[in-house]
Amino acid sequence: MRSVWAIALLSLRNAVRSRVVVLLLALLVLGVIGIPLTVKSDGTLTGYVQILVRYTLGFSMGVLLLATVWAGCAAVASEIQRKQIHLLLTKPVSGAQLWLGKWLGLVILNTLVLTVCALVTYGLLLWNTRPGQLNAADTAKLSGEIMVARAQVQPAPFEVSKRVRERFDELQTRGEMPTNVPPAVVYKMLFDVAQKEAHTVPSGRKITWRFDLPAAAEHAPAIQLRCKFSAAALAPMTLRGRWVLRRERGGEARALVTEHPSQGQHSLTVPGAVLAGEGALLVEYDNINEAAVTLLFDPQNGLTVLVPVGGWLPNFLRALLISDCLLALVAALGVTAGSLFSMSVAAFVVFQLLLMFSTAGMVHSLAMHDATFNMAMPDVVREHGWLSNAVSGFYRVLEILITPMQNDDPLAMVANGAWIAWPVVAWTFLKQIVLASGALLLVATAALRRRELALPMD
Repeated sequence: MRSVWAIALLSLRNAVRSRVVVLLLALLVLGVIGIPLTVKSDGTLTGYVQILVRYTLGFSMGVLLLATVWAGCAAVASEIQRKQIHLLLTKPVSGAQLWLGKWLGLVILNTLVLTVCALVTYGLLLWNTRPGQLNAADTAKLSGEIMVARAQVQPAPFEVSKRVRERFDELQTRGEMPTNVPPAVVYKMLFDVAQKEAHTVPSGRKITWRFDLPAAAEHAPAIQLRCKFSAAALAPMTLRGRWVLRRERGGEARALVTEHPSQGQHSLTVPGAVLAGEGALLVEYDNINEAAVTLLFDPQNGLTVLVPVGGWLPNFLRALLISDCLLALVAALGVTAGSLFSMSVAAFVVFQLLLMFSTAGMVHSLAMHDATFNMAMPDVVREHGWLSNAVSGFYRVLEILITPMQNDDPLAMVANGAWIAWPVVAWTFLKQIVLASGALLLVATAALRRRELALPMD
């Protein structure tokens, strides 16, 4: 283990000496200081916190990723290129120890720099929200709505299966089923349409959601409703709605009348007294607009209940741990690529991989929709059914390969007050550090054993 730590310290020193890394770190310092001073929020306290946490640390993560790719690819490739790797491998140091030392040095550097950026960001947040800087209303909002960690509770899905099945059977009875689309895709399309119909609220009508709240919600001082809807009218307008919240058994109903713009996402804070009682929380929305306007709530996140379950600072630390795991995985990619290729080729490969990882959502949708090519090229698929299966299988394999990179943005979550549970941190560590980085260690070790590092006389 002494050899690993010695190589780690040497790798850390080389990274600090690198002009490219130093330039990127200098850019990082300017961004951490300059973004809060130059980027303006929407004027609200919530917007300021989001700018400070999400964009400042998001910029820091972007710069650290670039620096990690460069330093990781150069960690082994530059020593092979300069014929210096013999000094390590001729000693009792294995390829695995070399990889671990290089990787550990980058992990230490990233952790230190990310910690400094986080401390500066948190210090700016405390300084700009110190006593005397905010009025009483903003101070209460900061402690009760912003500087908290809230669990997002989704409503129970609306039951539309019976309606979808009836429509599906009707299409089959009438012989109106599309011939170039599989029945499963037709059923999915009918299901999506039924969900949109269930989330549509004409003027004078109501819609009711049912939420199963966690135990931590019972003593919450307040909860927050976050809704997202759009109006059928083209012109922007102000919409009026009447909310009624109550428990299934016991307690008293609370009614609130709100006014919101016709587009976008909106929030509503409700005192925790509404949670008195037992059973699920029922949330009813009544479209009471004088104008005949129909509202469509988003079927995926039309309404969410946010319940305080923890403190903001521990949540912030968990977000930093997840971000550090991502940097460690990128460092593993860089060191492995540098063990396989030259410096320039390794950097190109890693950047291409990161670009592919950024399209994880598109890859997932292609892997899930077996009939993508059936609908796009029906004539070809009818004659060659293997094409659709081959393309779908390719995207399924690709999705498995990029799974370690699929995470919700932890900085966005903590900026929005969304709770990050410890099991999420543990799962991220397992898949990105233990599994993915461990697999890359095995690949790099095998490559260093087989690769011709230099000619005997050169």
